[in-house]
Amino acid sequence: MTFAPPADVGGVSSELAIRVPDCSAAFEVLRSRGAEFLTEPVDWGYEVRAFFRDPDGHLLELSQTGQQKSEAGELV
Repeated sequence: MTFAPPADVGGVSSELAIRVPDCSAAFEVLRSRGAEFLTEPVDWGYEVRAFFRDPDGHLLELSQTGQQKSEAGELV
């Protein structure tokens, strides 16, 4: 078996969603460490999402679902 980056980075055959308690905070940490995001965090009311690609071009998603607690203990 050989692992290889996607042949067409404009297309998506799969993605990895990473659930986080605070999408905006995770976005800022990863961006400060060099991640290049395709989108800023978008609040859809029931979920906050942001997308980026790993260095090989695989699509990754940060996802924050509703009713999670922020670091201050508030429901977000």
